[in-house]
Amino acid sequence: MLAALDAEAPGLAAALERLRADDALGQLLERRGRMAELATEDGDVKLDWADGVARALDDGAALAEVEALAAAVRDAGTRHVVWAGMGGSVQTVHALRGLGLLAGAGLEVHPLDSTDPAALNRLLRAVAGGGDLAEGLRRTFVVGVAMGMTSEEPVTHLEWLDGLLRAHRVADPDRHVAVMTLPGSSLDRFAAARGVRRVDLQLDGGSHTPGRMSAPATRVFLLPAALALPAGGLRAALERCQAELRLSAALDADGRDALACGDPFVRLAAWLHAQLEAGRDMLLLDLPERWRPLAPWVEQVVEESLGKGGRGLLVFSGQEPAGGWPDRHAVLRVDEGGGTACDGAPVAALRLAGGLAAAARLFAGWELAVALLGYLQGITFAGQPAVEAYKRHARELRLGDGPLPYPPDALDVAGLPAALATAAGGAPAYLDLTVNADPGSGAWDEARSEMLRLGNRVLRRPVKLRWGPQDYHSTEQSETDGPPGVLSVRVLVRRTEAVAAGEYADRFLHAQALGTVRAMREAGRPPLLIVLEDLRDAGRLAGAIRDAGELLAASGGAVR
Repeated sequence: MLAALDAEAPGLAAALERLRADDALGQLLERRGRMAELATEDGDVKLDWADGVARALDDGAALAEVEALAAAVRDAGTRHVVWAGMGGSVQTVHALRGLGLLAGAGLEVHPLDSTDPAALNRLLRAVAGGGDLAEGLRRTFVVGVAMGMTSEEPVTHLEWLDGLLRAHRVADPDRHVAVMTLPGSSLDRFAAARGVRRVDLQLDGGSHTPGRMSAPATRVFLLPAALALPAGGLRAALERCQAELRLSAALDADGRDALACGDPFVRLAAWLHAQLEAGRDMLLLDLPERWRPLAPWVEQVVEESLGKGGRGLLVFSGQEPAGGWPDRHAVLRVDEGGGTACDGAPVAALRLAGGLAAAARLFAGWELAVALLGYLQGITFAGQPAVEAYKRHARELRLGDGPLPYPPDALDVAGLPAALATAAGGAPAYLDLTVNADPGSGAWDEARSEMLRLGNRVLRRPVKLRWGPQDYHSTEQSETDGPPGVLSVRVLVRRTEAVAAGEYADRFLHAQALGTVRAMREAGRPPLLIVLEDLRDAGRLAGAIRDAGELLAASGGAVR
């Protein structure tokens, strides 16, 4: 089997019976009833993902076209595929790459989801490979992806990359670029103005799939997978996934009832509902090393979907729980897990096979679980209003005149220990450290470790360690509008690297960070904003977080 779940809890059987009695799977597949209402964003029912695998298998010509495009990319001598997007448009590629499932492509896939010039410089070094950048660009294919109407980051990435291709006299530069996006989006308008080749996200040309639900039935999953598989391998992986997933418009009432009784991810939704009903709104993912790259994908699909109106489910990974944590946690252990434990918290065990078919099954299964959990909880799982609020502020700041307006209460490193200790003394539900910088640098490792220690060991609370702007498109919805009690520390470096080739300013990066601060303050959840002068202050940041822990311990306010 590709996936199996062991889970029991008071209330689980009742939740399953409700799903069966309501024919929730029928509502999902037929886009009707309460399920359709909860899946609607701006009048559009976003449920094409539900039976997307079945429809992909039915459309053999479209699958063959995906494989043909992948073959054409490889046959052109491509050695680098740049996948430019944000949130769900790129998170799937991060997961597949981290799991080693793209290794068979014979080329390197580079997710690009940062507006920090340092991240662009890291990409340039990889493309040049220690040699000539122009030659590297000739062997590079760029895919710009946006599954939201207002995502502007991939537009700026493509403008920069298109300029590089032309400046280095790459022949037929348009042949090196393709765009996948929604009709009328920011990226679609860019592609139309430049004459860039456009490829449909959904195989049927539709646009009723949110980015976080884009795997495994859209080209966001299918094209990277096809790059790594031999001819026919994509269909074989989807067939193996569908043999267990079974969601299809052809599934009759008896088949839907049987699926509701036996599917591990339907059971997972019921188990998670039981935990929420018992007041446990925090899920600790206990992952062995080989499955850890999946954690950000799971975190995104859960939190961006369900973090609404002060409710939802918070997902954490990589925690080191000490004794005395509040009774708000449940643990999902995948395979043998990685050793996470939490004072007798309820535990469910998920077993997974390996390979692309299992990854497809996991993606489709979690999406189903989130939709069913939203149904049971009455949470609209479509849309991301808090993210749109942050993006609106960021756009205004980026396009405004003059210097960016930093808040007058922004802190430097020296002011952080006292401010953090005071805020943490109020017994937050969880901590967040968001560094607006390139994650490719090891400069921030110590600060992240200190924040994890402060939360897990001193405050006995879970911690999110995030990167801006990438994670603003994944978990900002929940931090701004989900379960309350977050203590968020946002770090911004005033002086960043200059991009080594082409033109790309850091104003967007700074505007995004400041935009989130404004949005969170509007929501009544003001973060602590720390402004550092340059990267050399990363070590001082680690020391300041450590000092805050010592202040808390000295005051006796470490545990509540």
